[in-house]
Amino acid sequence: MSVVTSPRFRGTVFVAFAWMFGCAGGALNPDVARGSSDAGTRAGSGGGGGGGGGGASPAPCFSASDCPTAYTCEAGACKPPESETDRSLSNRPPVATPHYVYALNPAAATVARIDPRTLSIEAIPVGPSPVDLTALPGEDAALCLSYGDGTVALIDSSGSPSSVVRLPLRRQHARLVLSGDGAFAVAFSDPAVGPSNGAEGIVTVIDVRALRSGLPEAQVRYERAADFRVTDVFFHLQGGVAAEAYVVAKSKVVVIDLLDPALHPLPVRVDLPDSMAADIRSREVVADANGRTLLFRSTVAPELAWFDGAVMRSLPLPEVATDLDLLPDGSAAVVALRASKRVAFVRVPDDLLNPAGIAYFDSGGAEVGQVVLPPSGAFALVFTNASDDKSFARIELPSGQVTRYLLEKWVDEIDLAPDGQSAVVIHRPNPASTAADPYEREVDADQGYSVFDVATGYSQLKRTGRKVPGPFAFSPVGGYLGVALRYTPLQQYSLDAVNLGSLVATTLSLASKPLFMGAVPVAPGLSAHRVFVSQDHPAGRISVVNLDDGQVRTATGFTLNSEIQ
Repeated sequence: MSVVTSPRFRGTVFVAFAWMFGCAGGALNPDVARGSSDAGTRAGSGGGGGGGGGGASPAPCFSASDCPTAYTCEAGACKPPESETDRSLSNRPPVATPHYVYALNPAAATVARIDPRTLSIEAIPVGPSPVDLTALPGEDAALCLSYGDGTVALIDSSGSPSSVVRLPLRRQHARLVLSGDGAFAVAFSDPAVGPSNGAEGIVTVIDVRALRSGLPEAQVRYERAADFRVTDVFFHLQGGVAAEAYVVAKSKVVVIDLLDPALHPLPVRVDLPDSMAADIRSREVVADANGRTLLFRSTVAPELAWFDGAVMRSLPLPEVATDLDLLPDGSAAVVALRASKRVAFVRVPDDLLNPAGIAYFDSGGAEVGQVVLPPSGAFALVFTNASDDKSFARIELPSGQVTRYLLEKWVDEIDLAPDGQSAVVIHRPNPASTAADPYEREVDADQGYSVFDVATGYSQLKRTGRKVPGPFAFSPVGGYLGVALRYTPLQQYSLDAVNLGSLVATTLSLASKPLFMGAVPVAPGLSAHRVFVSQDHPAGRISVVNLDDGQVRTATGFTLNSEIQ
């Protein structure tokens, strides 16, 4: 185990992950990120993350070093990486607060504040080309980052109309991450796009409390040099208060002091292992919500890296891992080992300090490429979309007991409900099916999804024909699921409201192409099973859907304070 120690002790970390998707004003099609197409099928065989049955023959190999970046060497052949769903599109998603949904409208340089109870719309002016949006925890307020004029807008909707305070930054940034306590934000460049002049490796720290208090700009924002090509920002909380920001650059973790920034203008830098520093595509970074652990997975070498705020350690694995997840309480990590069809159960910090304690669980024959964990951390669902597999497995934690579940179609994505009682399986079509039964061939060729009941192990397939399933959202209190469906060539759009108690779906109509979905917070006197669906419309469109009774209410026109349909 190699060890690199920073000059000062650092504490725990908290991840502030920005879920990214678009809403009007040039949003990209989420199917592009998913690897599927409205116009047809995503065949699992050959190319991309699609897996194994057809297409070009895989290249021979002796180890992962003989394969392209993120490919693994399995049974002497290079196998493509898992195709993890990436909702990181050009614009940020609508965000929900206790009483409102906020959505970007880049074309009009506004943020729409939508009341899901009345569908009233307030168009809130912000800077040109708004690119990022995040809600402040527990209140009707949000931060909006605008690239065009390099400003951050603090929107407060506690009164009517909303109040806005704008802060000029010295550079144009494209990403904004907020600390878990809402006290600090860090703005930085998009790692996938060349930054504006002078912004390379420079991050701007914003003291949100000082901004709200009206303090001078010099006391609200400060810039720090954070090495090269920043990819992630995490926060260390001490007693629930943001104390440090951990900025992950291409080859370094940079530690920024938030308690006394003037005392440490040059942040501490800690080197990443070589396998994760040469190419930002060669790693995955995760952190636990309680802020105790920051872990890195190498996609090119059989190792993990662990940063506890003070020390960077490398941890050997028996093979290259294809996925890494932390239990919500941070007590352990689950690592997918695809080549051997196993998962590694790594206790934190014991097994990180002594790898001899790592437990390895066999999957019972199921493919193991990705891991999904419930909030309880009681089990892991494991699956792959890099092979033509019609199954997934449930592995109990920490016992390792395995139950395998067979499905009717290839797996593309699996996600668990917030209560951990249900799951949705998004399928991949197989247009080249060779099933002898004509009906089975039709099932293979169709788009579709399945819903799964964790307690009983029952699953129910829903065929959707040419309509691509997704996006989807679970009810905030469990019990219901909404799955949007779209076939753009014929402008066929709908939403399935699924009762997770009976596994029965009811199809509802949508007026335009669904882009993204999210849960609407529970409000007194209204259905507890509401979701919002942003849709592709030149003026912006969001529908609020009651999943239990099928009511669909749509607000159109983010640039107009009222147009409602």
